Amino acid sequence: MRMLTGLVATVLVLGAASSAAAQPAPGQESYTWSAACKECHAEVYDSWSRTKHAKTIGRLNAEERKAGGECIGCHVTGPKEPIMADGEMVNANVGCESCHGAGRAHVEAAKAGEAAKAKLVKKPQAPVCETCHNAKSPKFKGFYYSALVGLVHKK
Repeated sequence: MRMLTGLVATVLVLGAASSAAAQPAPGQESYTWSAACKECHAEVYDSWSRTKHAKTIGRLNAEERKAGGECIGCHVTGPKEPIMADGEMVNANVGCESCHGAGRAHVEAAKAGEAAKAKLVKKPQAPVCETCHNAKSPKFKGFYYSALVGLVHKK
């Protein structure tokens, strides 16, 4: 009986651990990451994927990619730290949700046929961009929102 009780307890503990592992890390619950946007916005996604924003993580070395560093926050989407899943950084690069806001509610509403109920920011304004494009960036040479906004992606 003791062995059976221990086995049941072990199964319950392992079950709880695996279900906890399946939960999103704190701060990422409302994000879906850019690949989720591709399903409905393939043309815009394709255009974005050819921009520098889609490749920002590649500008950082291994040390700069670590959580808590000064640089990582401007090279990822969502929480300003690397979020790993299956050995891969799921929030790498400046993705759709960096500019348009977390998209989980939008995606869920669209799947339910109610996309208008969960709107995202259609045209982000300069302050959104300036959270990263500013004098704190080591390669900053000025930022001109009106001149650069059209380079992000085409409609």
